Amino acid sequence: MKFRSPAALAALLLLLLPAGQATAGKVEHLLPQMRCIATIRSGDALLGGIHTGSLPGHVFFQRCDTLWMAYKLKRGVPSLTPIGGRFIPKFLARRKPFAIPDARVTVGARNIQEAWLTRPTRRYDHAILGDDIEAGGLAAKDARGRKVELVLPEAEVFEDRMARIVDLDGDGSDEMVVVHTRRDKGASLAIYAIRGARESERIVPLAESAPIGRPRRWLNPAVAADFDGDGRLEIAWVETPHIGGTLKVGRLEGSSESRKLAPVAELAGFSNHRAGSRELQESVTFDWDGDGRPDIILPDAERKRLQVVALKDGRLKVIDSMEIGGEIDSPILAADLDGDGRGEALLVTKDARLLSFRPD
Repeated sequence: MKFRSPAALAALLLLLLPAGQATAGKVEHLLPQMRCIATIRSGDALLGGIHTGSLPGHVFFQRCDTLWMAYKLKRGVPSLTPIGGRFIPKFLARRKPFAIPDARVTVGARNIQEAWLTRPTRRYDHAILGDDIEAGGLAAKDARGRKVELVLPEAEVFEDRMARIVDLDGDGSDEMVVVHTRRDKGASLAIYAIRGARESERIVPLAESAPIGRPRRWLNPAVAADFDGDGRLEIAWVETPHIGGTLKVGRLEGSSESRKLAPVAELAGFSNHRAGSRELQESVTFDWDGDGRPDIILPDAERKRLQVVALKDGRLKVIDSMEIGGEIDSPILAADLDGDGRGEALLVTKDARLLSFRPD
């Protein structure tokens, strides 16, 4: 692939420089000569899973003819290189006992080595992730390599592909975050931990959001970060992302014996999942406005604008909104393309264009 004018493209990309407080984001079509782009992946680890074979600082995109390319800016000049499959970031896909067919094995570095969803079942027929197979169990491998598993009752499933491993309460031990669904009440955001000593270890529920309240109603976890700068992590999710979704933020509170997922703030009008898609990572976090606090970047409810949301003074507020000129149809990534220490948000549209977003 040759650019007609690499210098022109480089100059275009250099327009995407940070400009303090964001009021109207800048949108750029990164590869206008590329006829069709299918999807993108980050060269770095993502929340909820560690990628293998990746190249940090790169963005990988797949052309519609299936060829993978690596994209990076070097001293302002775009670098575009065909690459072999061994460099494509992937979640670990080792064969695991009783794993569901499309499980992502997520990896931790502390008390939980790995976690994955188990016990494939068709006892809940929502099929929001593209098939009618859900998980009846959650398994994990502890720091010593010992496997533990939680098996749900018959009227419940995990309506998810992965358990996200993150230390939500700041105690130095990781928890697991997964979508837990009851047949009669719909989905909730559930947090689990490994408790006990040696042979008595087990997976136990720590806290859970209130169920949506109706069957076949779902939510998608978004991101976890210290959004308000108080030194504690919050977790964000979108409830009913296909029907006027609400972005919610909660925090794990209470003593080790009694935890709860306390609501912090919510705001309507968002989506981070397309019905029937297996892609769960249509949201990302980084400091968009330069105030030292991470923000939440995700689509609006119509999936035609990219919204930047901040948690300020206990309330969620849209601080930037950018027209896409199409519909989002890919993961949303953050990558520092030009090495200036600040990230850009990147996505692929439904009409197969690669776009970059930055504060104007």
